[in-house]
Amino acid sequence: MGKLYGVSVGAGDPQLMTLRAVQLIRECSVIAVPRTSGSNTLALSIAESVCDLSDKRIVYVDFPMSRDEKILSSNYDKAANQLCAELVSNDAAMLALGDISVYSTFSRVAERVRRFGFDVEICPGVTSFSAAAALLGKPLCLGRKPLHIIPYDCEELEEMLDLSGTKVIMKAGKNSVELIELLRRKGLVEHTSVAVNCGLPDERLYRSCGEVSNETGYFTVFIISDGE
Repeated sequence: MGKLYGVSVGAGDPQLMTLRAVQLIRECSVIAVPRTSGSNTLALSIAESVCDLSDKRIVYVDFPMSRDEKILSSNYDKAANQLCAELVSNDAAMLALGDISVYSTFSRVAERVRRFGFDVEICPGVTSFSAAAALLGKPLCLGRKPLHIIPYDCEELEEMLDLSGTKVIMKAGKNSVELIELLRRKGLVEHTSVAVNCGLPDERLYRSCGEVSNETGYFTVFIISDGE
């Protein structure tokens, strides 16, 4: 009976993959690749640049772009069944960008895989916001100040911008223009740095979100400091 590994491949730059991630990818005979658009994912491309996957069985696990809980739950069940079929005789590594514990569908699937009696292990990785902070030369938190990780579609987004400490906003996607306008109304533009496609060839860094002139895309991180 095989084991499912959730393997974080880091924030874009293949050099940010951990030694443990590389080891697991090399050892597992099955590589599970989450996708939403029917094409090879960025996580797979990162892994391929470090590891020889020519002798691996690549299994694509499709996820819908939906917020409907029934649709999502049904798809998590389907994904778990798909992986369990592989785990009967092989270990499998399911890839994820950044750190697999941060906004990853893996956790939902892993919960179901465990119910079928298979072991699951998680391999941590470098998050997009920690990589972005390093590139920008900014601390994420100091002293007793907290760090808040906030998805753009959080219902309390505007209120959470008033919290003390550093705020990281993720998953803004095509709503980046609206987010920047909100930050402008809150007087936070000059305190907000932006990393677009962190660690990738088309990476862009902005010390102020006021420098951003158009939509930034899905792989964008906004880091809002206290201004102290």
